[in-house]
Amino acid sequence: MRKPHPLCMALVLCLHLWAGPRSIFGQTGGPAPVSSRQSITPRTKSSIYGAQGLLKLDVVVTDASGKPVSGLSRDDFTLLDNGQPAKILTFQATNENSVQFNPPVEIILILDTLNVRGRAADREQREVTDFLTQNGGRLAQPVTIYSLSHDNLRLLARPSLDGNALASAISHPKDSASSQNGLGSARGEYLGSSYADDSPGQLALKALGEIAATENRKTGRKLLFWISPGGKQETDLFSKMDKEKLFSSIHWYSTLLRQARITLYSFSVGEAASDPRALQYKDYLTGVRSFDQANINNLDKKVLAIQSGGLVLASNKDATTEYSKTDPAGGMAESGLVPNLNRCVEEAAAFYTLSFNPAFTDHLDDYRDLRVQIAKPGFIARTNAGYYDEPYFYDLPHTPAKHVTVDQLQQALATIRDKRDAEAARELSQLELTERLSSEKLLALKGAVRGSRAVGALVALADASAFLAPPPNEILADSPPDAAMQRKLSELVLDYVHETMPRLPNFFAVRSTARYEEGIDHADETGHQIGYQPLHWVATSKDTMLFRNGHEVAEAAGKKDTPTQLEQATLATVGTFGPILGAVTDAIAAPGGLTWSRWEQRSAGRRAVFAFSVPQPDSRYRVGYCCLPDGGGNITLQILTGYHGEIAIDPDSGAILRLAIEADLRPDLPIHRSDILVEYGPVEIGSKTYISPVKSVSLSRSRTVLNMMDDAQSFRAFGPFATLLNDVSFSGYHIFRSESTLLTGFDPVPDQK
Repeated sequence: MRKPHPLCMALVLCLHLWAGPRSIFGQTGGPAPVSSRQSITPRTKSSIYGAQGLLKLDVVVTDASGKPVSGLSRDDFTLLDNGQPAKILTFQATNENSVQFNPPVEIILILDTLNVRGRAADREQREVTDFLTQNGGRLAQPVTIYSLSHDNLRLLARPSLDGNALASAISHPKDSASSQNGLGSARGEYLGSSYADDSPGQLALKALGEIAATENRKTGRKLLFWISPGGKQETDLFSKMDKEKLFSSIHWYSTLLRQARITLYSFSVGEAASDPRALQYKDYLTGVRSFDQANINNLDKKVLAIQSGGLVLASNKDATTEYSKTDPAGGMAESGLVPNLNRCVEEAAAFYTLSFNPAFTDHLDDYRDLRVQIAKPGFIARTNAGYYDEPYFYDLPHTPAKHVTVDQLQQALATIRDKRDAEAARELSQLELTERLSSEKLLALKGAVRGSRAVGALVALADASAFLAPPPNEILADSPPDAAMQRKLSELVLDYVHETMPRLPNFFAVRSTARYEEGIDHADETGHQIGYQPLHWVATSKDTMLFRNGHEVAEAAGKKDTPTQLEQATLATVGTFGPILGAVTDAIAAPGGLTWSRWEQRSAGRRAVFAFSVPQPDSRYRVGYCCLPDGGGNITLQILTGYHGEIAIDPDSGAILRLAIEADLRPDLPIHRSDILVEYGPVEIGSKTYISPVKSVSLSRSRTVLNMMDDAQSFRAFGPFATLLNDVSFSGYHIFRSESTLLTGFDPVPDQK
């Protein structure tokens, strides 16, 4: 049964404000899943992430003789989604000479002897050995070998280009260095005797799920050659499922094979085309759209092969017959397993990869047919036969919010003052401000609610509005400064950044972080269903910020930094003191510089507010997403992006009082929002007053990652969007001094023996 639950409820977001060339500051964020409780240090996938669709397809094009066709262009392809043309967002042609052929396509051989005895098993092994040792044992693609017997699935050999060594691992499995490790050893466990009581059909499906889930942790395309006896696949375990659970398993296998980029090829050894069981699978090739259509035969490996874009081939001693969705009559003239394997291996060297965005749907698990047409006659394209669409593939609010102004919020607070804490928090969470609620007014309004939940909901509501324009009554009607005055104000800002801020003394400050997150509908690891939760308070933490020699260091309870716990959702802000002001210098230097916005009124006086925009070519803003579902869930993504924002300054001194930065993110990225706001105010450090950060807000919205479970296996897939927010305050500023004293006349204590 498929039990999706979030490996990470939302994001792991760290705002790094780097000071090196072309990297002053940036953000990293995104779901950070792991399937165990161990820490994983993510590795960067790429700092260049081209526009691409959410779903990726590998397409093989063949001519009338079945030979793969290369040299086609994007214009030759038409992708049909439920019969309607879908826009191909990216297109890549790969052949043996492609520079993009990295990682190489992996060939996975499964020697299935579940129902094979004696001479038939020997023949299967002999023909596979002949395939591996041809051409002196030099293989075009790396090959991995598994064996599937009545009691276990065993990894005989890891990916290798040495066919002779692979053949030896088959003939002498006990001598193979890896033969004593079950497939599960990749996760630190051995899957052997646990399969002993399973029927052949159960074991075959479990093995496919185990291999595919393991391969999903690797990048690149894989061709899985399942070499087995003929006949109908028995699936006793799955036949006992009710329709809903069976549909979940069909959904799970279909999605896993597509996401892992696995194309399945089913080779039936010793099966005659005249056997009625050989063609039974063809009655179940249509995608399963609802649980009442689910049938156990939809999980037959032949069906899964066609659905994944592969082939079904029957091989006996005299002839070979191919059955496929696109060519049901078959008609291959070659005989024997080796020619069939060679022909299918050719499809690893010439194929096309395209991406697209799924169609919008308002139905969960909405199955949609896929088909690729080639403009040139006589060519046939094979790819995944369909996919399951989800509403959350698009970033839509869980429930439409009620938009209110600050004045309307004040009126609403009067009506909920006497309500219970949980009810008041629920009503506040259904609101969305259309204008900024300032920190000063937020402090005054906190007294209008009772209970910690309601206060937390009010803070989340205010912080979510931090990047909006203020209410009209806070905007002064004063005339804007002339061009000369605007230049003078810009010069004051630069002087402040270059002269005043570097003179800050070394100091300590206490950083208090209130963490808020949005919870999605999901099932936990026990299967218990947990409903949606709006943005709500999760935890508050404190640490000590040390600002020394122009750099900040965070220490929490005296502990050193540890690798990120990727199963936890965190949003950390680093670089608030100083480096973030590099955005100001970039904004002034950017085309257009600072542009006048308005005068704002505050209790301490009026502020001059400027807007700015830094385009991507001039940007040093790196946004990172951790972590992508593929590649084992530990691959981060770093993007160089433009940004825009506002800066509010004291018109007399040029001191920066408020800085808001919003990333200009492409819609195809898994992270849709990555913003930070810093408010500055007077603080006393060592009997002197400085303008330093007193509050910051970090906000990010990104795709979550779900753990898709079926039986004991799982894989990662994108889930609904969720928001993380940090409300950070700085207090307890103390000057940092180090002192040393030279002691004289010190007599060492003699050793005690």
